[in-house]
Amino acid sequence: MFRPVEMCKVNILVLSKHVTAMTRILGQRGLVHLVDAVNQSRGKLLSNVNQDKDERTVDRLLERCDRLIEALGVESDARAPQLENMDLKDMEALLGKIHERFKVQDDTLNKLISDSGSLSLESTLLAGYPLQKVRLEALRNLSHFYMITGRIAPSVLPSASMVMGERALLLPAEGKDGNVLVLSSRKNRWAVEEELRKFGFTAIEAPPEVSGSAAEERQHVEDELQKLHRQLEECRLSVLKLGEEYGGVLLAMRTQLRGLKAVHSAQKHFGRVSHLYCISGWTPKDQVEKVRQIVEENTDGAGVVEVIEAGNDVLVQAGLETVPVQFKGAAWLRPFRMLVTNFAIPRYNELDPTLFVGLSFVVLFGFMFGDFGQGAVLALIGLWLHYSKRRLPEMLRDVGFLLTTCGISAAVFGLLYGSCFGYENHEIFPPLWLSPLAEKDIRKLLLVAVGVGIVFTSVAIIINIINRYMARHYFESVFDRFGVLGLLFYWLALGIGISVALTGQVSAWQLVVLALPLVLLFVGKPVQLLLQHYRRHGAHKSDADDEHGEEHGSLLEVVLESCIELMETFTGYISGTVSFVRVGAFAISHAALCLAIYSIVNMLKELPMGGALSLLVIIFGNVLVIAFEGMVAMIQGVRLEYYELFSKYFSGGGVLYSPFQIGDGAAEAAEKDNKGEKKA
Repeated sequence: MFRPVEMCKVNILVLSKHVTAMTRILGQRGLVHLVDAVNQSRGKLLSNVNQDKDERTVDRLLERCDRLIEALGVESDARAPQLENMDLKDMEALLGKIHERFKVQDDTLNKLISDSGSLSLESTLLAGYPLQKVRLEALRNLSHFYMITGRIAPSVLPSASMVMGERALLLPAEGKDGNVLVLSSRKNRWAVEEELRKFGFTAIEAPPEVSGSAAEERQHVEDELQKLHRQLEECRLSVLKLGEEYGGVLLAMRTQLRGLKAVHSAQKHFGRVSHLYCISGWTPKDQVEKVRQIVEENTDGAGVVEVIEAGNDVLVQAGLETVPVQFKGAAWLRPFRMLVTNFAIPRYNELDPTLFVGLSFVVLFGFMFGDFGQGAVLALIGLWLHYSKRRLPEMLRDVGFLLTTCGISAAVFGLLYGSCFGYENHEIFPPLWLSPLAEKDIRKLLLVAVGVGIVFTSVAIIINIINRYMARHYFESVFDRFGVLGLLFYWLALGIGISVALTGQVSAWQLVVLALPLVLLFVGKPVQLLLQHYRRHGAHKSDADDEHGEEHGSLLEVVLESCIELMETFTGYISGTVSFVRVGAFAISHAALCLAIYSIVNMLKELPMGGALSLLVIIFGNVLVIAFEGMVAMIQGVRLEYYELFSKYFSGGGVLYSPFQIGDGAAEAAEKDNKGEKKA
């Protein structure tokens, strides 16, 4: 719970004929967090693996496969059937075959759609032609008359007829759509057209190839359209049948191509020399034997596995590589881990702060948002989110659990404060501890908030001391403002401060005792520099003058740095402790806001409909307080965690354990392993 999963580095050596299968099975099992194998080799004996050409081929085939899946109407999210692995040449040939069959249907479909569009346009034009039953060939053969058909607004038709007079005859068609036939002599043709344009006339030309009536031709076009629609349906069915025939194959091929792409991406981390490949990565210590077994089974016993403990790895010791971190612990800690990982990832050799963060955050939230009723509402909302049968994201369910714990904490503090939905009546609901709005309790509330901050700060410093010790930074675990001496100064300052507050006197020996850890902190850095110098040069004293000058210069810098750190130690502890006063202050502001709501309620009671209005104010006021004050308490809790506590013990800089995985194989394998372990 307090330490991450113990890790080991594995260096796997396999022959080139086994490397692809080995990569695929490692990806399916999801056990190895890959690192660059070339950097692991002593003397840079290994060279990089170049898969750029194959990657380009896979990307091209994957794109073709995706296009065909979409074009054939195959359900993209459907589960792909299990098929034997195909090589790239076979995949390319099969994709080409499917594409050719689809192209025939697609070309036919496009032609039918184009023809259908043309006929639909022709049908529309014919439907708008004014003289539906007159043979168009006869109208075209008129020698003495000029005829034009079109559309004009019915409202201006009388005016247009009056203006034309004897020059032209305007014959409206049946209906009120504005279709008209215009007859005039050929010599008046241009003048008539000019006048018609002034009235917004739009000409409608009959198709030149039509000789019969517009109605007959339109019926013929509609018959042709019906035939085309039937052919379109048949063509679409053919495409769907093609999708049914090859859909499963395409989905399986896409899965294999994605897996192959992941394999090529993983192999960029590999190293090679001649026909030998090296796979390097990190795996949990309890999974090492599984890795050995996988290598042995998939290389016919020819593979070699080298296992190195994390603490014994040369690159880790030199600070050139970071051991990945896999958290362990109960599932209920995962929601609180979000608070940690959103800030940074802990290092491998650090304590997992999730439990401390979870407990401290919940306590701080409850302290600031203490109300039994409002806390219960938050808890119920959180329970609904966490256990809802709806398909909610896992993160939202974790947020629900976080709300539940914070709501329970707020409800407990609400009992201590004697507050339920912002209503405080000490005769009906007496506080078990104190009331944030009682004048006699405010000072006590603020002091307790500071006391809570002192406890959390002390725990944070103790965690930092343990982290430094685990990282073998023994000197820093003592001579650091957040080390043993810093904690000793903090506790001494608190003790002496309390003594002075109670007695009103301060003695010389108290100041001497308080100054002692500060003096040790001041000399710590110079002593560390001297020790480092002694380790580098030993007992030899023949250094050049310029080197002495550099040492004196660096020593002066360290002295100045020590002075600054002393000031930061003093001011940092004061500001960090006083910062927790805000916890009590927000508890008071929360109670004051609720008091304001009930003050409004008391004023509304005297008005007509005062009861209903008061109830609405109570309901919406509590909703506002839960939303606004809940958000404020969350923000302040996160701020105190990140800026007042994390700064004392949490450096971050870690890397999450992210094993190489292909598809769902890793999850299925892990599930089988877990079932096997439970049975065992």
